[in-house]
Amino acid sequence: MSCNNTNSTCTNCNHNYSSCNNKCNKCGCKDSFLTSPPPCPTPQGCPDPIPCQEVLSSDCIIYNGPDISCNGDVIITSDSTWTELLEDLVDYFCTTYGTVPLISCGVTPVVTAGSSVNSALQQIVAYFCTAISSLATVTANNGLTKTVNNIQLGGPLVQNTTITNSTFALNINSTTVPALALQRSTAGFTLDVNPTGTVAQAISAKSTVAGFLSPVVDVLCQSVLTTGSQAIGARGLFNTENAVSPISAVPAVYIESKSSAAAGSTNAVALRLGNTFNGSSRSGVSIEFGNTVAAGNGNAYITNRIISKNTLNTSESSMASTFVIQGKPTGTVNPVDQLTLQSTGQLLLNNYGIGTFTGVPAYNLSTTALGNVIETTAGLFGTAFRASSPPLSRTFVTPSLANSEITNGVTIKPTSIYQIVNGVTVTTMYDVATGIWTCPQTGKYDINYNVYLTTPSTAAFGWGDTAYTPTTGIGQFFIGVTNNGTTTYCADSAIIMNRQYLFHLYLTGGMQGVDITAGTTLVLKIQNMTGINYVSNPGDNIDWAIRRVG
Repeated sequence: MSCNNTNSTCTNCNHNYSSCNNKCNKCGCKDSFLTSPPPCPTPQGCPDPIPCQEVLSSDCIIYNGPDISCNGDVIITSDSTWTELLEDLVDYFCTTYGTVPLISCGVTPVVTAGSSVNSALQQIVAYFCTAISSLATVTANNGLTKTVNNIQLGGPLVQNTTITNSTFALNINSTTVPALALQRSTAGFTLDVNPTGTVAQAISAKSTVAGFLSPVVDVLCQSVLTTGSQAIGARGLFNTENAVSPISAVPAVYIESKSSAAAGSTNAVALRLGNTFNGSSRSGVSIEFGNTVAAGNGNAYITNRIISKNTLNTSESSMASTFVIQGKPTGTVNPVDQLTLQSTGQLLLNNYGIGTFTGVPAYNLSTTALGNVIETTAGLFGTAFRASSPPLSRTFVTPSLANSEITNGVTIKPTSIYQIVNGVTVTTMYDVATGIWTCPQTGKYDINYNVYLTTPSTAAFGWGDTAYTPTTGIGQFFIGVTNNGTTTYCADSAIIMNRQYLFHLYLTGGMQGVDITAGTTLVLKIQNMTGINYVSNPGDNIDWAIRRVG
């Protein structure tokens, strides 16, 4: 600020300026008194009514507040007169905002260079009025709702809408409500994923949820129709087995369970079927298999079922289940029971036992001690033995009580004809060198023997030529099967009288359904107390046979 006061006319009106120290110039101060100037410079300039009773010179009004700045520039300094204050204000704005430089929006000029502030404001208003007037009306009608200036998601779609996310994901986060709820009021798909058939997988569902009845994907059909509801439909295309080995195919549905548990009571469970609306005491759940009658026919008719039935349903511990496999015979519409596993563990062949199936038997179905089903030779000789040959010459022994016991007789060692165990020929059941038969399996056995001996003398009475008479004793011939010890299973004897005509000696006998334990040994023995020495004859025979019958 410059100092324009150079004259000093009074001594009591000192004023310090920011740039000089001098006396006020004609500020109205007198050494002795202060007088007020006339209210108006001239009589003609006086307003009516007079607004001020007192008029002060602008040089006598002093601003004594702090400096006033604008953007760091001091515009008004403290101790400035009102005249200086106004001059500084006008000077600042004239210098700073006297003209406005070029202002552009992008490459389009909005305010021309050198414009005044008023002109600049007018140009700005005109520019935006023109720009706004050309804007289209903002609407929210395609899945959006507009309330005043608030645009929100929600509302009807008015056209097909595609969101292309490329490499960016669309994430919807939620805490207490479903992240996405889809509804459709008419028939058809509520959600159609991957309708264009690209090679990408359609749906991938992942979750850290655990525990039974807490599935990663929960599908519930809410239909109340008693005709039943289908919760999931899975359809594959061209799921045909290949014609090469190993045979394989891509299944329409694949279920996998990962577990390190070994087979047994802790098996990994991949699929579980349940029926929770079964109030009946004879309810169950099933898996059905269907096939079409012709290529291109859309109907798959039921051909087989696998059924789990409850025969008692009052509590979990009292439940008794039956497992059934059904099949569809020719000429029927509905599948029928064909194989049933009872709750007791017994296996039922539903169509057997009434002569439905006939043929020549080749093998029998038998079970091992562990319950395993095996094949055995059909007929009565699944496990059997027979030995036969002409006997050797035998001298008679003196009749006595001890010699009459078959366990003290002579072991016969006929030649083996066959040895079969479960339909398989073996050589370990009978030892021809010792004449001992060893039982291969615990069970019930039939034991049979046969004797055919020709008399050594054919001149008179044959076997009746014995020297034994009723006074000296009668002749006898014994045969029997023992355990090669003191136990006799079966035996027989023939009595020969003196002067009795007997050309051949016949003995046939045995025992049926004998319980014999595996490892038990048997032998065939004879005892000759006829009083006649037997001479071997090629036409004679002694044989025995053992077969398992139970």
